[in-house]
Amino acid sequence: MNKPEEPHHLAKVRQTNALISTVWIIPVLAAIIGIWLLIQNYREKGPEITLLLDNAEGIEVNTTAVRILSVDVGRITKVRLRQDQKGVALTARLNKDVEDLMREDTQFWIVKPRIDQNGITGLNTLVSGSYIAFSPGKSEVEKSTFEVSDLPPVTAIGQNGIRVYLSGKNTKMLSVGSPVLFENHTVGTVESAKFDPKTQMVNYSIFIQSPNESLITSASLFWLDSGVSIRTDGSGISVNAPPLPALLSGAISFFTPKFIDNQTPVTNGDQFKIYNDRRELESQPSPRTLYYVAFFNQSVRGLEIGAPIEYKGIKIGTVADVPYFDGSDGFNLLKNGKIPVRLRLEPYLLETNNRRELHQSKEYWENEIQAALNRGLTASIVSNNMILGSKMIELSDEKSDLPILKPVNEYHGHTVIASRSGSSLDDLQAQVGKLLEKFNALPLEKTIGSLNADLAELKNTLKSAQTMLASTQQTMQNVNQAVITGDKTLKSANNAMNSVNKLINNPSIQQMPAELNQTLRDLRETLKGVSPQSPVYQEVQTTLQSIDRTLKDVKPVIKTLKEKPNSLIFNHNIQDPNPKGQ
Repeated sequence: MNKPEEPHHLAKVRQTNALISTVWIIPVLAAIIGIWLLIQNYREKGPEITLLLDNAEGIEVNTTAVRILSVDVGRITKVRLRQDQKGVALTARLNKDVEDLMREDTQFWIVKPRIDQNGITGLNTLVSGSYIAFSPGKSEVEKSTFEVSDLPPVTAIGQNGIRVYLSGKNTKMLSVGSPVLFENHTVGTVESAKFDPKTQMVNYSIFIQSPNESLITSASLFWLDSGVSIRTDGSGISVNAPPLPALLSGAISFFTPKFIDNQTPVTNGDQFKIYNDRRELESQPSPRTLYYVAFFNQSVRGLEIGAPIEYKGIKIGTVADVPYFDGSDGFNLLKNGKIPVRLRLEPYLLETNNRRELHQSKEYWENEIQAALNRGLTASIVSNNMILGSKMIELSDEKSDLPILKPVNEYHGHTVIASRSGSSLDDLQAQVGKLLEKFNALPLEKTIGSLNADLAELKNTLKSAQTMLASTQQTMQNVNQAVITGDKTLKSANNAMNSVNKLINNPSIQQMPAELNQTLRDLRETLKGVSPQSPVYQEVQTTLQSIDRTLKDVKPVIKTLKEKPNSLIFNHNIQDPNPKGQ
């Protein structure tokens, strides 16, 4: 039985928005998250800088790190050639937290294994590879392109001090990292050293650590102090050895004179001149330097530029030029034999105190020296060291019989100081030589030979007389014996008397007085040859007078040795100590 079909009902579709909201919410959320991540990445993204190097040795993209204080703060992301083809350009992405450190004076350098005067550094890069380090700057100007140095900067992060620049025509150049010394104390380092081929000048940049910057003023003087200094000048042999770092690589030394007024403090970037050595520096005149000229007609061998000038053992200056000919005066040297020497006197050497208010002007010292010249101050060349044969100038106001040489009052604009000769050891040696020549010319050998012959003849005569007297004495003893023994026969007595008569009648006995008289006459004639009126006596007298004059000439040398017993060996050219006041 078929069931009746049920009526079909049409399905009704009800529309809803639930599906639409579910499908679109996911991309919306993804977009929001993406935008947030982009914003966060942008906010945390550090600066991108360009680093310029000579080559890319040891540099790897996405591997070579950029560090500060051994902390990674970035990576090298790109390496390319520079447009001028003078090196490579590196692109580095840094962290956000170091963005404020990229300033105009920020310094970059590459760290790799290195051996220099500072020791062995960068050994850890043998395993990890080279990396780029930097030292932040303090400038307020931002910068994104930097030069990368092969050497690290000398100044450390946060180190205080001043930076000054030196330049000079030096015969040698020090390396970066060499010490800067003040009285053999290390107070700074050399940051850079470059040679300019156009000006042929060596330019240095040095950094003086705080608080040593107070040692430098506008009057400070700099020179190269390279290794051990051995000086064999007129004052002897002196050896000066700096500290070990300076001994290995050389150093720059400086000092600040206290006798110069109007000194001002030094600021960053000030310029100074640097000299080859301290000797060249000492030859530079000061504002109060006084120049004089002295003429000498004796040898100036051993008298060199820089030789000391002393007054009563106190150094008051140095020799500036020897010889010091004005124009064509040197052409007349063989005619007149006069050699001019320029003397440089320094007033500060006469001022034994460091108080500026007690220092005198240049005009004051000119008047003082002129007054001394009017009283008879003279110059002479004396020995500074007999072993080395060096000479020096001595100023003296003592009276002397030596001739004075002063051909003019002024020479080349300088006052001429009268000079004396004959007090040096060369002149003493010449006088001793002449004295020996006089001794050799005396007929002493002939006179002494004649005297020796006369004395020999007298000796023989006296010997004969002594023999005869001995025989007479023996005969007299026999006579006495005969008298005492009266019991002897008369014959024995007669025999004894006959013996006495025979002895007395002996021709030798009879001639003995005549021989004695002749010998005495010969001796008298010989002695007349050395009497006060004889030529030999006069020659000996003249020679003794020459010896007396020579000893008088030696008196200044003896006086010097008495005051300075060590002047034969030890150094006279050392710098006089500066007594320090309160």
